[in-house]
Amino acid sequence: MNSPRLKNKAHESFTTILLAGTLTSVFIVGLSGCGPKQQPKTSLGSRVVAVKAIETRLEEKLLTTGDVLAMNTVLLKSTVEGPIVFCPWREGDHIEKAGQKLIEVNRPLYSQELAGADASRAVAEAKLDDLKAGARPEEIAQAREAMLHFADCTKFAKSDLDRVNSLVESGSLPAETKEKAHVDYIKCKTQLESAKEQVNMLEGGPTQTEIAVAQATVSEAVARCNLAKAKLDECLISAPFAGIITQVYVRPGDMAIPRQSLLKIMDPTSLIVRAGLPENCATYLRQGAAATVRLDAYPEKTYSAKIERIYPRLENNSRTRLVELRITDPVELMPRMFARISLTGRIIEDAVVVPSKAIVATPRGEQVLFVALDGIAVKRQVILGLEQGDRVQILTGVQPGEFVITEGNLNLKNGAKINTAPVEKVNAEGEQQ
Repeated sequence: MNSPRLKNKAHESFTTILLAGTLTSVFIVGLSGCGPKQQPKTSLGSRVVAVKAIETRLEEKLLTTGDVLAMNTVLLKSTVEGPIVFCPWREGDHIEKAGQKLIEVNRPLYSQELAGADASRAVAEAKLDDLKAGARPEEIAQAREAMLHFADCTKFAKSDLDRVNSLVESGSLPAETKEKAHVDYIKCKTQLESAKEQVNMLEGGPTQTEIAVAQATVSEAVARCNLAKAKLDECLISAPFAGIITQVYVRPGDMAIPRQSLLKIMDPTSLIVRAGLPENCATYLRQGAAATVRLDAYPEKTYSAKIERIYPRLENNSRTRLVELRITDPVELMPRMFARISLTGRIIEDAVVVPSKAIVATPRGEQVLFVALDGIAVKRQVILGLEQGDRVQILTGVQPGEFVITEGNLNLKNGAKINTAPVEKVNAEGEQQ
């Protein structure tokens, strides 16, 4: 065990060393204060690097994403009720041409209605043709013979009437005999007039009124036939265009009902890429502008495309303007493919460009940079335009040919002295030389 006497000696030694250190420090400070007075160094200014603002051509690149869509897609539905007797299709089957038979619904009643209406139409047309052809020579000859017969009858009746009148006047015959002879004469005369009219009608042909009536009868029969055919046509559903079957909802033997979905068909030539672009670049889009498209289904390839349609509105939720692009290179597309699109937006021929690192953001949100003028850093508030890689367009605040500070500008103050390093230039691609 350590004795109290040893502890006291150790304490006295530590106090002596500490005191000696304190005295040494004071002595050094005193020596420093008593030494010769140093002269202040002349300030040469902050060392910075500046590059020249240039005027060059800028092209805005717009990057967005979209989906492949088929603009010509049709969902076929039934308009009649009945069993399906023809539907051999499956998803992916190709329809070769428009008008090709797709589905047939069996309705025998409609077939019978069409047959009856077609027969009535044939009868009406035959009557009209017969009327326009006029009377046959045999009919005219027969009518003339009837006219001559009634003429002879009339002549005989007239002679008999004259004879009876004489006998009645002489008292040989009673008066009622005269009346009977007169009636026979009038009857024969009427039949003669009717026969003459019949001959004139047959020789003159049908009247315009008769032809019009016959034509109206034909038109009515044709309308009935067309109505029956339209009903039957509703049982036969044809392809509206050549395409691919994308969905089948029924099979042969199913009972079709009105407004029931049957098939969905897509036109593969109508596949386009639809994308949305921000509102701030919506006014610079032009129909026919070139673009490039990359599809996630073919990640190793880039396809040429062009803007085919620009929608005349902004979407309510996304505030984007929709565009449709047509891929011009050969490629097999499918609906809902994901596409990555690159478009050319604004093109500025005489843009003032500086490196992006020359821009400094102030606490108040302003964009500023420093221009090197005669060894002085001059702060300029600027308005930025397009950004492309590591360079940015200056709309206001800098003129071409002025030197802007790109290094050592973070802590500069307006009017500070600067020591500019060897000046670098910026080429047309924004790279330092």
